Amino acid sequence: MAVNAPVSVDERLIEQFHAVDPVSREKVEDDDLDDLANSIKAAREAAQRIVKFADVTMRDRTQVPEVGLLQVRNHALSSSAAVATKLDAARARIAGGLEQFEKDTAAPALSPVTASVEAEFRAAFKTMTEAQRKAAINDAFKTQNKTVLGAVLRWPPYLSGLTPGYMGIVRHRYRNTFFAAQYERSRRLKKALALAEAQGDAFVGFVERVANSPAITLAEAAMKAREELQALYRDAA
Repeated sequence: MAVNAPVSVDERLIEQFHAVDPVSREKVEDDDLDDLANSIKAAREAAQRIVKFADVTMRDRTQVPEVGLLQVRNHALSSSAAVATKLDAARARIAGGLEQFEKDTAAPALSPVTASVEAEFRAAFKTMTEAQRKAAINDAFKTQNKTVLGAVLRWPPYLSGLTPGYMGIVRHRYRNTFFAAQYERSRRLKKALALAEAQGDAFVGFVERVANSPAITLAEAAMKAREELQALYRDAA
């Protein structure tokens, strides 16, 4: 049974999402990305071990081929379980961090001092034309007026007369203005996470092809027939 490890499973594809220091040109350390890259590295190495295990096992003439094939399957399934645990933990850590970041940066923190005037701001926004609303929001960004921005961002867009699409633009601009470095990192992490998902799927597909190959299906049938025959011999003795 000839098998090949998936070439798309490579931790270097994840490592490219590290930030680079503009002065030293060195990679900026990021524990989340390192964990994700290490989990992909574990998948790559596991796939390579499965390939080697299959090659060595099928060259072993001290046992019947069916036994060797089933050993390959069991090794592949065991390896994939360990890799899946590591990969799931790394992905969950990043996904949880991204979710918390988006929650924390959806709008400025509510201030008891300004809470009473937010309704007035929203009412005023609703009476404006679209051009006036955009001008007022642009001015709020220029002056970094978080009271106005909070009044808009903290509530559904229709309460301020905004469209959902424009509300998304305002929220993007808010994060980019007040959380630039963290927001840039979150975008890199999202790309890395999406790529890791694809690499994980490639590894799972590889394991499934190994574990459910026609050769292994035939080996399982042959082993089952041999066991049934042995049982018949025992019963007849």
